[in-house]
Amino acid sequence: MNVALTGGSGFLGLALVRALLRDGHRVRALVRRADAGIALRALGAETIRGDLTRPGGCAGLVSPGDTVIHAAARVAMAGRWPQFQRDTIDSTRNVLAAALPHRPARFVYVSSAGVYGTVGARDGYAAGRVPAQPARYNFYGRAKLAAEQLVQRECASAACPWTILRLGFLYGPGNRALLDTFVPLLELGRLFVIGDGSNRIATLHVDDAAHAILLAACHPTAVNHIYDVAGEEQVTQRQFLSATAAALDLPWTPRSLSRRSAYVVAWLIESLAALRGVQPRICRALIDLMSTDQVLDASRIRTELGWRPQVGFWQGARAVCCGPHLPRTT
Repeated sequence: MNVALTGGSGFLGLALVRALLRDGHRVRALVRRADAGIALRALGAETIRGDLTRPGGCAGLVSPGDTVIHAAARVAMAGRWPQFQRDTIDSTRNVLAAALPHRPARFVYVSSAGVYGTVGARDGYAAGRVPAQPARYNFYGRAKLAAEQLVQRECASAACPWTILRLGFLYGPGNRALLDTFVPLLELGRLFVIGDGSNRIATLHVDDAAHAILLAACHPTAVNHIYDVAGEEQVTQRQFLSATAAALDLPWTPRSLSRRSAYVVAWLIESLAALRGVQPRICRALIDLMSTDQVLDASRIRTELGWRPQVGFWQGARAVCCGPHLPRTT
């Protein structure tokens, strides 16, 4: 399989490239900066310079018959809507415009469980069973959902097979977004449990996510389906925070903050950051992510594609700070 990949130099992208190359597939990855391609080329992937936020910025990425995996997007929960519009929605439109004229074998879009928002689903979120309703202030989830709809609409018009994966909370070695969020809060003693901390978080190790994407790109049954992907363990918010602090070897004394108070604090931080023109570390969408009882029903991808998570949370969490992106803690 020849794969045209976006987002290859990121946390998930590197794991995906390793999985693809290990299985004998050929990978051509789009990179914006020359230095971003060094690690990819060292693994054995081909790289091409481009900027998917610009119309025409993906020229040369896709050849006829390629399988396109679009994994690039804005990964931060915080930010302004125009940033999400550009980095997630417009970028997806540009990748589709570059890919569809070449009649790709399949277009795989890597989405997120963030599209579900805070809709309660104790039996598990599942595409087609639980509506995707991200909150108005959840720009990340709204942009991902809009990109999903764009993929389905444009691929249907071009008669191109598509597959969408909604991934759970990614963790694993080198997760810069997780480190940048939690390390400063731990160092300042400001990492609070939201509510009583008993809500469940749908965790997913990065290597298991990569395997799911690989199966979705190859398996004939995956055509024109949406899959929810998460590990099997029931990990609570309190357990997740405790395991993260332990993996980072940073002290943490659990203290609780009511969900309502957390929303007020997050709103104030967002408002002050907007006035100063900076990115807030905490936002209401992050409070939702950490405090909503979220369980993904991954039975469809297990049944139809044979996917099984290989890395348990308690095993994978110990390696969360390993790899080349260690945080500075002194």
